[in-house]
Amino acid sequence: MTDEEVKMNGTQFEGKEVYVKDVFTEIAGYYDEMNEIMSLRMIQGWHRYMMKLAGDIRGKKCIDIGTGTGEIAFLVKENAGPEGKVIGLDITPEMLKYADMKMKENGRPEVEFVEGDALDLQFPEGSFHLVTSGYMLRNVNDVQKAIDEMYRVLDHGGKVVVAEMATPDNRFIRYFYNLYMKNRVQKIGRKYDKGEKIDGKMPAYDWLVNSIKGFPHGEVMAEKFRKAGFKDVKAHSKNFGAVNIYEGTKE
Repeated sequence: MTDEEVKMNGTQFEGKEVYVKDVFTEIAGYYDEMNEIMSLRMIQGWHRYMMKLAGDIRGKKCIDIGTGTGEIAFLVKENAGPEGKVIGLDITPEMLKYADMKMKENGRPEVEFVEGDALDLQFPEGSFHLVTSGYMLRNVNDVQKAIDEMYRVLDHGGKVVVAEMATPDNRFIRYFYNLYMKNRVQKIGRKYDKGEKIDGKMPAYDWLVNSIKGFPHGEVMAEKFRKAGFKDVKAHSKNFGAVNIYEGTKE
């Protein structure tokens, strides 16, 4: 690991918010394709499992935080039905541009896409019945505050369902997982990011791979949801621990 990777490994570093926003601005056009590669083509299954955990949300008001190009938000809207309202929020306008383009040109369900900060949501307390988020938490500077905000905007009786990638705990699985990330994901990423540093830091896909390393997951992350006030918190490990999906309710 390079000195730059050591310095940036973890949840916080100076200038992270600006850097992450610039990373996602850079990769917006090929974000969906690379997500498929990073997840071994399993990402759609993860999202369907999230909807299973969400339960019956027909006619409900929902928000997907850190929506990116809107894939989870579109699925939430399909489950919420025509009477349901879904907002997809992201801090990066370029990502929202692609989400809106997919909605208008590809016949995706109608979602309201808005720019906003996961650490300071612009909605009143108790605004939503369901809060979802995918692969966002490791990109914020204050994970606990992001979860606290999810709790604040959720209505009583509402539910949170969050997916985040992780490095598998099993040493055997972890060895092959790390090989895949380094020898396939980062190399394919080079086709897009050209190995060019962003804001003088890592290239885009060096960051996205390294941001997973050492990021809290499983019961450690579940405890952060409990600290925010969520009840009945569960951590569901999928694909040998490559992704964890968290659920909880607001009493």
